Amino acid sequence: MVQRDEWGYVLKIASHTPFHPWSRITAVLAQALDGNREKPGVVTSVGVYTPKFGLGSLENPKMVGRGEVDVGITNPPVTAKMAMEGIGPFRESVGSLRAIARFPEPDYIFWLVDKDLGIGSMEEIPIRKPKLTLVSGRVGPTGPDTLTWTVEEIIKQYGFSYKDIETWGGKVLFPGQSTIGVPIVRKREANAIFQEGVHHIMWEELAEAYPMTCLQLKPEVVEYMKSKYGFQASTIPKGRLKGIEEDLLTLEFAGWLLFCREDFPSELSYLLAKVCAETRDRVAAPYNDLPPRQRSLEVPITLEHLSTRCVIPLHPGAERYYREVGCL
Repeated sequence: MVQRDEWGYVLKIASHTPFHPWSRITAVLAQALDGNREKPGVVTSVGVYTPKFGLGSLENPKMVGRGEVDVGITNPPVTAKMAMEGIGPFRESVGSLRAIARFPEPDYIFWLVDKDLGIGSMEEIPIRKPKLTLVSGRVGPTGPDTLTWTVEEIIKQYGFSYKDIETWGGKVLFPGQSTIGVPIVRKREANAIFQEGVHHIMWEELAEAYPMTCLQLKPEVVEYMKSKYGFQASTIPKGRLKGIEEDLLTLEFAGWLLFCREDFPSELSYLLAKVCAETRDRVAAPYNDLPPRQRSLEVPITLEHLSTRCVIPLHPGAERYYREVGCL
């Protein structure tokens, strides 16, 4: 249960490392919850924590489930579902989790390979066994992050794995998020990248500097990820990057989910949903003047964004708030 002192709740939130967009969201929430007041509110103190090993999507659900923190953020929302079920990158269930709000991050996975390799489809890779230096996500002491696990689960459906790439004379790099991985490819230290985090000018810069082929997924592979784990399909639109001449099927990786345990106090989940709604313009402000493809969040953020597509059930307190304001 959430810790209390003589004045109210002492809330702990698992976010991400400094300068990550999640840190801005949680900073805004913390300020709104325990900012200057003439009298104490429901929350007297808010602590914002970095995830274990920097693996926010993987470790934040575990931290919340164990009660080390009370609230967390993960991405995509289906990660919380897999965490509850103990499937995918999770070795065991973390317990029952509930959604508070989904911040509308538009995202999907790029599958890019050096054009000179002559690879035109995922199916060709295990047949031709090219010498790939592939950039993926991160692997920590407790396993791969959600992106890294997802990429390998996808390529396994085509008959190869990270280990197979190494047996072909290549290697797989796990440098972290795309802002670290994309520059590695641009410097020609890798010739393929399967990553998310597509809302950054660096992808356009990469495509201009390094001719690459963007691969797509087969419908049956996407359907497998949907039916077994709960993922959703997405589309890489024609013209999204230089060389993409038609719409391409891929896997969605969208949405930053704020979540808690099932036993989280209803008055707190109601308050957090309310604060998410009331501060949503502040959270979205850094993205207002950016081109749509470079926005980490859809703007403006609406109440419908916050209250829908959470994958896991809303906490009753949060649901009560959203019903009161008429968005459910």
